[in-house]
Amino acid sequence: MNMNTVTDDNGERHICSVPITQYVTAEQKAALEGHKKIAIRCKEVSDDVLAVIEEPEFFDNRKEEISTKTFGTRSTLHPKIERMEKQGDFLISGKSMRFCQRIKYNDGMDQYRLLPAEIKKIAEERNADAVYAFQVRNPLHNGHCLLLKDTREQLMKKGYKNPLLLLHPLGGWMKDDDVPLDYRMRQHQALLDDGTLIPEHTILAIWPSPMYYSGPNEVLWHASSRVNAGITHFITGRDPAGMKHPEIDDMHLYDHWHGQRLLVSQQSLLNGVQVVPFKVAAYNQKNKQMEFFGTPTSAPKEDFAFISGSKMRKMAKDGEDQPEGFMSPAGWEILCEYYQSQK
Repeated sequence: MNMNTVTDDNGERHICSVPITQYVTAEQKAALEGHKKIAIRCKEVSDDVLAVIEEPEFFDNRKEEISTKTFGTRSTLHPKIERMEKQGDFLISGKSMRFCQRIKYNDGMDQYRLLPAEIKKIAEERNADAVYAFQVRNPLHNGHCLLLKDTREQLMKKGYKNPLLLLHPLGGWMKDDDVPLDYRMRQHQALLDDGTLIPEHTILAIWPSPMYYSGPNEVLWHASSRVNAGITHFITGRDPAGMKHPEIDDMHLYDHWHGQRLLVSQQSLLNGVQVVPFKVAAYNQKNKQMEFFGTPTSAPKEDFAFISGSKMRKMAKDGEDQPEGFMSPAGWEILCEYYQSQK
């Protein structure tokens, strides 16, 4: 944990900049100690044994140390720290862990839960010579889509013949005010169905990690955890893992740009994956479309409006029409459906 790495069987270290742990209570620890193997079940998935831990070991769950190293704060108002505080006092690991079966949630989204090797195989079958990944935890508006199409065009200008987008939305735990996975997947699929994104140029898959909201630490994880999927490029944006300060109004917990800068500076640790910094897009009120903002060729600043997430949520919840050209109509309809269901 102190080195932000995990070591494989060959002694090689790989980036693991956020803690992935399994906690147990004192009672569970007492019951499990001394056993050579421990079965893992998840009642929300099935009653079957899903995995086995060989030669288990137990460690103190050092919540304060883990929190301060990972998040830079000890505030229990941070949503992830709040969850960690409810964990048991011990963590369990072992010499190895083996899976007994392919885990299925039977929630209508298992077809998107692709293993890294499966993503890599799809890219090879489509004769891709580049795979650029986009980490996303929100619905996509046309500014995102503009960025994704522009990235493909820029890669082709560099000589690539068939770059593929890995649209890889986060599929694990998120805080309550984020749009749930099922609605996000429906929204993303709608953009493929209506041609906003080109299906032949896109692999849509679920990335199973939970969200940590740990700023630069998590940005590093977003890229490093996808390396085995065969990606060649990774798009990183402005503050992709940040949040408001849990205790101080009008203050962000992390600098908006530190995550991107960290990832660019540590690019050599990503097994050859190149980092593609995010271009900022905003709504051009005159042209009624999303356009890149702040570039030498962009329109004057006064032509643009930045549509915040809170404003977008309010419009969707109130059933208002979106600004023309902001989002795919099919995608907007699904977003409205979700927020109106929350009334």
